[in-house]
Amino acid sequence: MVSSDTRSVGELERRVEAFDAAAPGEMEADDRARLTDALVALADAYGDRGEFDAEAEMIARLDRLRRAGDDGGDVDVHLANALANATSVRDRDDVYETAIDPDRIEEYRERIEELYGRRPEPAIAAPLARATAETIHANGKAGRRDRIGPLLDRLESVYDAHSEPDVAASLLRAYAHAELYLDADLEGGDAADVTLGSDESDPETVPAERDARGDRVARAEELFRAHPDGEVAAGLAGVLAGRTNADAERTDVEAIEERIGRIEALADRYPAQEESIVRWLPVATANAARAGFEAADVARVEHWAGETVDRHERLSTPSSATWAAVATFFSARASFFDGDVEAGEAKLERLEALERRYDNPVFEHWLARAMFDAARSYVETDRPERARAMVDDLAEFAVGHEDREEIEAGLEALRSHAPHLFDESGGSVDEPGDSAEGAGDSIDVATGRTDPSGAADGTPPTATADAAGSAVGDPAEHSSPEGLDAPEAAGSTASEERDAAGDDADADLPGCGNCGEDGCGNCGSGDDLKPPASGPVLAAAGAAVVLVGLSVAYTLYRAQRALRNAIGQS
Repeated sequence: MVSSDTRSVGELERRVEAFDAAAPGEMEADDRARLTDALVALADAYGDRGEFDAEAEMIARLDRLRRAGDDGGDVDVHLANALANATSVRDRDDVYETAIDPDRIEEYRERIEELYGRRPEPAIAAPLARATAETIHANGKAGRRDRIGPLLDRLESVYDAHSEPDVAASLLRAYAHAELYLDADLEGGDAADVTLGSDESDPETVPAERDARGDRVARAEELFRAHPDGEVAAGLAGVLAGRTNADAERTDVEAIEERIGRIEALADRYPAQEESIVRWLPVATANAARAGFEAADVARVEHWAGETVDRHERLSTPSSATWAAVATFFSARASFFDGDVEAGEAKLERLEALERRYDNPVFEHWLARAMFDAARSYVETDRPERARAMVDDLAEFAVGHEDREEIEAGLEALRSHAPHLFDESGGSVDEPGDSAEGAGDSIDVATGRTDPSGAADGTPPTATADAAGSAVGDPAEHSSPEGLDAPEAAGSTASEERDAAGDDADADLPGCGNCGEDGCGNCGSGDDLKPPASGPVLAAAGAAVVLVGLSVAYTLYRAQRALRNAIGQS
């Protein structure tokens, strides 16, 4: 909830200081009311600036005031609202750009729960619902998705007891974040199969977009019909936008476009809540751009990527910026795949500008992947000087980067793919004392694989840019090294390619046909055991397979687009 208090921090501090000499138990009722009001507003102002210790101090002082007075009931409500303000995530987007402490937010929510236990009234139920929705958001950002389901159940129980519009609005915001974070657990192209082949009587097979109350979008529509209120409409917009993750997973561009139209209609119907409603549009438009790429529909990619960038320029938040990066990446990839190098380079520059502007690893992730696409495009279109320059830029980018080993392995694979363009020293990076340790649990720029705990995200938060596509979780939420520093790879394309490569290798082994690399007990072949391959060798081999996979994806993309054009002309 955005604060409507217009008083400056300095003014609020002076108002609070005026009561420093007064003992809480000896204050007149009017003075207590004025101090209570100032403490709530000042705590919120400190929190909005990221001064969490000062915020906690004001909340503690408010709690002492509550305990000392005989009108604790009124102060209970003010304290609950102050605690709910302190849980705010979505309205403190810039504060949580790089880090978030979900335990602190969880603790504040539990304190409201205690107040509600003593006074289970609507006046405290509303801030409890708001805090629960924000705690779900915080846990999603921090990658603690196992905590989302129980909090949703708790929020539903609060709504059952207090079926009010403000509680319904919080419930829908919680469902919106569940759509973004829980669906991120779906693996690549398997999302549709999970949905179609699930046995809903078995909790282990219920699709991620369903829970104990059924499909979340259907539940959101039901709540909106019961409470056709502006804030409830904003929550519904979030659920619709979040569902576009699953739509993009199925390359269902039409479904995404229908949801975009519905969100825009809600904004027109509730102009007072327009800002809260349209803030969800970058999620949907970025997913439309991604799904358009998967469908090899360049016109749609360009349209929706442009819409996402336009929305970001109007909203100008870290969240909208992350989705703008997602859409720009897919737009750049479409241009590079289509041979329009100049257009791809323009979008690459946009990604560079975003990476410079925001202190979030998710932007490095998308930028580095686009740089690899550019280098491959330069090779494919016979631009040797640009190819060498981009490889040099990537090699420089790798220095000091946590994913250096993966980046350099990808570069080596690229050089091997086009040895006539690169000399032995091109783009090499030699630095004493380098260690590959820890590289496996961070972003693999060559393949798009990332550590699930790695926003931004964006990440956010939960996307791959592989040609096969995957679900994109809320990059708006990919903001913290503690959370999702880059979109979590939900696709399994690279690992499947590596498995396929391993199967081919097994077929070439000597012996009876049942032999493994370490020999066979049946025919006795391969008695001399070989040492396992080193980490760098495996990384280079994996990167080479991925490069081949990318080239195949590029060819399939061009063929798919040619087929689409041929059908359109017939």
